[in-house]
Amino acid sequence: MMKTRYISLLLLAAPAMQGAAQYDQDIDVEGKYVPEFIARDRIGLFPRPVKFPLEKSALEYSLAGVHADFTPQAIPISATGWKDTRRWDDSRGYISLGLGSWLESTLSAGYRFIDSGSTVAGIRLQHNSTSLWKPDMPTLPDTRMWRYDEAVGIYASHNFEGKGRLDVSADYHIGNFNYYGYDPYYGYDLATAMPDGTKAPDQTLNDFSARVAWNSPSAIDDITWNAAAGVRYFGYRRMYLPWGDGFFASLTGGRETHFDLDAGFAFPTSSKSSLGIDLEADVLGYAAYKNRDGVYADAASFITDAPDTYGMVSLSPYYRFTRSRLDIRVGARIDLTFNAGTEGDRYRVFHIAPDVKLDYNAGPASLFLHLMGGNTLHTLAGTYDLDYYQAPGIFSSAPTYTPLDAKAGVTFGPFSGFHAGFDIAWRTSRGQYWGGLYQMALNGIDPVIYGAPGEIDGQTVAYSYSLDASSRLSGISVGLQAGYDAGRYFSISASGHYQPQNGTKGYFNGFDRPRWVADASVETNPWSSLRFRVGLDWRGVRSYPIQTWHPGSSELNGGPVVMLRIPDLLMLNLGASYDVTDSFGIWIQADNLLNRDNLYAPSLPEPGIRLAAGIDLKF
Repeated sequence: MMKTRYISLLLLAAPAMQGAAQYDQDIDVEGKYVPEFIARDRIGLFPRPVKFPLEKSALEYSLAGVHADFTPQAIPISATGWKDTRRWDDSRGYISLGLGSWLESTLSAGYRFIDSGSTVAGIRLQHNSTSLWKPDMPTLPDTRMWRYDEAVGIYASHNFEGKGRLDVSADYHIGNFNYYGYDPYYGYDLATAMPDGTKAPDQTLNDFSARVAWNSPSAIDDITWNAAAGVRYFGYRRMYLPWGDGFFASLTGGRETHFDLDAGFAFPTSSKSSLGIDLEADVLGYAAYKNRDGVYADAASFITDAPDTYGMVSLSPYYRFTRSRLDIRVGARIDLTFNAGTEGDRYRVFHIAPDVKLDYNAGPASLFLHLMGGNTLHTLAGTYDLDYYQAPGIFSSAPTYTPLDAKAGVTFGPFSGFHAGFDIAWRTSRGQYWGGLYQMALNGIDPVIYGAPGEIDGQTVAYSYSLDASSRLSGISVGLQAGYDAGRYFSISASGHYQPQNGTKGYFNGFDRPRWVADASVETNPWSSLRFRVGLDWRGVRSYPIQTWHPGSSELNGGPVVMLRIPDLLMLNLGASYDVTDSFGIWIQADNLLNRDNLYAPSLPEPGIRLAAGIDLKF
């Protein structure tokens, strides 16, 4: 019975947090531009854990009709200060190849086979892999970390003069990797899930998306509108249950299909104001879980069904006023959710939150106040953006509701090369999912976690490695940023945020919930063809919330939350690149120069110093 409770609690809590606010508008620019690609001397594409973003804002701006937001879908990029910006390149094709320690490799390639004034079409490819590094696993000393990610994307765009622009795209990503932190030392093993009983569990994911969008021409005194439709399939081959035997040793992984429709309309009321509405509709479906013999898991057993098909419609009516230095948007977000959550505990249908933005540019200083909120869908694909090694299935589709996500700040500059800024934020959410602990769960749930108390208030407690969807989280964030740009000679920038965390109190900033988040970089360009950059990233006082409960109690989540402390993440990185010609360049990079034994998440160590070099070809 106790194993049953452990498994149910873990599976019901497979966590997810989708990216923060999305922006639906495009930026129209006169003149001919070409699609952006992620240049090799700015973003490292070697396999490594995905960065836990402080804020994720996917602004899909368009230039030459091609959305410039492509990083091969779900491919992890550098989590460090080095290589974290983008630059433009007017080449029609590019190839970038790199090799590094532990047999790390990356290959980026792309070509626009149509590139006329009104039509653009092309293809893009991405490969990432690593296969040699051995973590220190006492029970399985020969385990190697291996991971392969392959992606291909096609895109096309046509501008119908005076009528609008049509964009279409499709992307496919396949990932193959192992849970390299697997260590059955604590008495649990997956021998029934893995026939040889000696290797770390492996996994395959498939991620496909397609999208078509239409944008009308921008006009101050005319109605403007946009519409888009998309589909995304995201699924895993297998879900391992470390306490199951026979039937439940492993099941088919979570498999999610997401259909979405988006539209926006703006009606001018004067040369400086307009009324508008944004609409979003989402429908999500999930495949049932089956064992190796094709027998369905159901609610009569100790595992819960996959989520039911559910949907959400969001309406955001607003009034917008713009005047030289002032931009005001006042509106509300209304979310209507249908059939979400588990049977017998459905998510509430109606939610409302503010949609208010005030931006004022006073020249040397700018002020902003944003009051936002609303539902965030709980999806497999959304959690993957935060945790590459997430639990490969979800059992509750209840979204996260944020009644208020407030942020205010002031920025100064740039003047004489200097810039600075200050911001303060408050966010409160209901049903905030927590995660990043699947590998730890694969290694076995022990009644007492190393370093955690075995008794609380005089009572023996046990620990589960995740929480259910009812957790609430509220917290504050305070941030500073500053920098100086001396042109080609050097530039320096730094930013940091303080976000206190304690169990169910805190500002959500990733599953590792750091109290401090900071980064700094120095870049120099002594002559046009040579560049150097040093970057430092720090995530300080990292802790994972873990729910306690009393053995023998029917209350699975009745005890207090304990924060499982893991070491800080500190990364010092160096990179250099040299353009031999206008179309050929070479580069080197060195990551984790302090040779720290960083942890991506509990039970998931990272390599020490990593060296890499590569070439870049444009044509």
